Amino acid sequence: MAKLINLSTEDTVTLLIQHIFGRHPDTSHTILSQPDTSRMHASIFWDGEHWLLQDSSSNGTFINDRQVARSVKHPLSKGDKIKFASLNAEAWEFIDDSAPKSLLIPITPGLNAIELETLAVLPSEDNPEITLYMSPNGHWICESKAGISMLKSGDLVGNHDKTWRFIEAKASEATINVDSDEVTISKQIGIYFDVSQNEEHVSLKFNLDGEEFDLSERNHHYLLLLLARKRISDMKNGIAPSEQGWIDKEALSQMLGQSESHINIQIYRFRKQIINTLPSSLSLPQPIERRTREIRFAYNNVVISGGANIAINQYESST
Repeated sequence: MAKLINLSTEDTVTLLIQHIFGRHPDTSHTILSQPDTSRMHASIFWDGEHWLLQDSSSNGTFINDRQVARSVKHPLSKGDKIKFASLNAEAWEFIDDSAPKSLLIPITPGLNAIELETLAVLPSEDNPEITLYMSPNGHWICESKAGISMLKSGDLVGNHDKTWRFIEAKASEATINVDSDEVTISKQIGIYFDVSQNEEHVSLKFNLDGEEFDLSERNHHYLLLLLARKRISDMKNGIAPSEQGWIDKEALSQMLGQSESHINIQIYRFRKQIINTLPSSLSLPQPIERRTREIRFAYNNVVISGGANIAINQYESST
């Protein structure tokens, strides 16, 4: 993320994709305290390739002690020193010229800003109530108890006591509620479980467009196994595809003897495992779909080898 540092105070500012410097607290991302600065003094923004500065003030803006022309876009280079309104003003050095990333800016005092890469959970990894991830078409997706939606810059995400504002590192679009089919990938995916007879060991592999990836044995694979079994059972019983595999989250908690929060942690760990396994050029397959009070395994091309095959019977008898 691009950054400026105030050489007098050593305060560091992370630049938003369009970052306004000025005296007015309601319109400026970084507030300038000097009395001779303008309410909206200057802006620094990303044009897709470079960071540019544009002055809109009465008293001018200076790059490396040279006043820039008003309303003209001036390219910035790493190491440039910027002064607002006067050559005697505090200098800001442009110390990082990297491209912008989408951000979560804290609304609740005391929280940190979060740079979004490929996957994030809120309010924390130990309590993942909300999952944010990048869809194959480049949109940020918010998945929570309320459903699945695409985010736009300015949207609030979080819970009642920990809230962030989403700032996208590109032109924003309206928030859209989306079906899970729109945010999963269209590639051909095959899932293969290898289960010990006592159900204590569950290994998992998946095949993506003909290439196999071995995810080995993990504790969270057992959760996926239960969900996959439910989907297979519904397929065999002729349930409509849109209704196959859905399990009430409270019933799933009873089956596993785990809280919903712990189940969310396991899902997050699996998603993170996929990110660490897949080459960066491949899209992230979202393995879990959610709707109100229910959850299901996203894929229907599943093969299960071994196991006692009792978990789905336990679920069906409980309902």
